[in-house]
Amino acid sequence: MNRAAFGSLWLFVFVIPWEEVARFPYAGSLGRVVGLAACLVGVLYVLIRGRVRPLGWCHVFVLLFVLWGAVGLAWSVDLTASGQRIGTYAQLGLFAWLIWELAWSRDRQLALLQAYVLGAWVLASSTIYNRLTNESFFRDDARFVALGYNPNDLALTLVLGLPLAWYLAVSGQRTRLAWLNWLYLPLGITAVLLTASRGAFLATTPALLIVPWTLSRLRLRTRVALAVVALACLVSVSSAVPEESWRRLASTRTDIEDGYLGGRGSIWKAGVALFVQHPLAGVGAGTFATAVEPLTHRPEASHQTFLSVLVEQGVIGFALFVGILVSAFLPVRRFPAPERKLWIVMLLTLCVGLMPANWDYRKPLWFLVGVLAAWAATGSGSRSVARAAPQLAAGASPKADGREVER
Repeated sequence: MNRAAFGSLWLFVFVIPWEEVARFPYAGSLGRVVGLAACLVGVLYVLIRGRVRPLGWCHVFVLLFVLWGAVGLAWSVDLTASGQRIGTYAQLGLFAWLIWELAWSRDRQLALLQAYVLGAWVLASSTIYNRLTNESFFRDDARFVALGYNPNDLALTLVLGLPLAWYLAVSGQRTRLAWLNWLYLPLGITAVLLTASRGAFLATTPALLIVPWTLSRLRLRTRVALAVVALACLVSVSSAVPEESWRRLASTRTDIEDGYLGGRGSIWKAGVALFVQHPLAGVGAGTFATAVEPLTHRPEASHQTFLSVLVEQGVIGFALFVGILVSAFLPVRRFPAPERKLWIVMLLTLCVGLMPANWDYRKPLWFLVGVLAAWAATGSGSRSVARAAPQLAAGASPKADGREVER
């Protein structure tokens, strides 16, 4: 049951990057179907096991954030939208908790990161395939995406996989998958450029900081492999990305200087005006589009994670949301150098990537928070895991180096 629970969780994480590529009548996206199965199996396993791990501060903030959203139903401007968003938050909170319960060893945490990178492989490949067949599923012919995806969400999903793939490749934890991790760099970067997402393009810079930051610790053989990957990246980008995409990306600086921000400038101004009117409690979770309509004359998404939470849930909800991120990332300062560099780069990438994206209810963000909370609890060594594992997993315990063995 232990393996089945973690296996279903691994499969869910693998599906997350490309969950919108496949949809089912009545059931919704593939991610929803697999996620429901993973939650059922995971919760059943925890019930059979008969014990739960004490929650960390990150999970406490998640619980309070969900409860505050539920309280906001009392003054929400759109009860239907708020109910749906609170349900989504609750599911994401359950997802983060299952990672806490099931990914109690470093090997399991690395396996989940690998699952995300493999899922990003599927998404990037689908995007590049659409370019090769000259098909675009977005209204702008210069922007190629996988079926069912918004180009900005797709691109940021891929960008988050870049530091993870690099870390997994250089850490030597998954040697059989090393080349897949190496090759994800040119594949992912090419797919990001094909989306012509200017926000994700900016987030690529901090994401790739991990390369020069960790280059000195690589062996000569690895550096040669990196040179091959860099060459593959140049070839794939030069041959795959059309001129229209380059022109759109080149307009990033002008768009920022003019304050247009891809149409986001006016939406953000309206959001600030809404916050001034409802500073403490907000207008209700998931209601930004409804609340902003009188000011923008049509429903508009916030296109900004922090502003969205601030407007919808006020200062109180915003403080709880920030508390989730701070409590998850604060322990990073105590990590060993390679792990600390990875998560600092992930934090910088999120800080840039979340600015033009409404991602407070997106699975990749909550996945990273969940893994990081579990990662911090594991510690830099394996002693804490070795003490906890016999109590946490029936029939399995970790070795002295954190790897699992069957009894």
